Amino acid sequence: METRQTWRITLEYDGGAYSGWQRQPGESTIQLAVEEALWSVLGGEQTGVQASGRTDRGVHALGQVASFRAHAPRRASSIRDGLNARMPSDIACLEAREVPPAFHAQRSARGKLYRYVLRLGPARSALRRGRCWQIRYGLDLQAMQQALDSLVGVHDFTSFRATGCSARDAVREIVSARIRPVDDEIWVEIYGRGFLRHMVRIIIGSLVDVGRGHRPATWFDALIEARDRTQAGRTALPDGLFLVRVDY
Repeated sequence: METRQTWRITLEYDGGAYSGWQRQPGESTIQLAVEEALWSVLGGEQTGVQASGRTDRGVHALGQVASFRAHAPRRASSIRDGLNARMPSDIACLEAREVPPAFHAQRSARGKLYRYVLRLGPARSALRRGRCWQIRYGLDLQAMQQALDSLVGVHDFTSFRATGCSARDAVREIVSARIRPVDDEIWVEIYGRGFLRHMVRIIIGSLVDVGRGHRPATWFDALIEARDRTQAGRTALPDGLFLVRVDY
């Protein structure tokens, strides 16, 4: 009887040099880099790697989870170390573990935590370039938190959905959304069951408008009711967005 192992791997990556997670013709992607390294680790066996979800061009991950099945028998340490020896230095495998055959990185996921980093100050940072949105003006954090509170619960997030999103509907559940001041940075952390294309980045772009006083905190209630992307703010740059963890 033919047997295959099912593997779960946790990945950390700087998405700055990549066109997102998903394979695309002629593009450098995270999935391509992982699958090419895995081909070598598995001794030439071809296998597809499924992520918990697609991260966009330029988006980073502290704890992206992916899964695959393979015939070639390997130890968990061999998968982890083999990937790290073959993947580019801006992608790392933090953990590999064998899981039951029913596990699937996307379908088995119960929740995801995203963090967007806003850096406050008049001067840009060289070392944090590509990993935050530099904000040179003050922000009203209380108003921003009030706006975020409007998102918690089950809502139609059409106003925060990018054109071209392939999801069947725009109804999603946000479990928590909070502002965290950390030194000269503001972390906006949003935990939900699932997200639409560019959803977090559109939330952030709109949230900064509230923080600057251009819009009231109650605007977010109106946006949920409007179900109209053109009514919301800009789509924030991908630089400051991190997929922190995926829960199962």
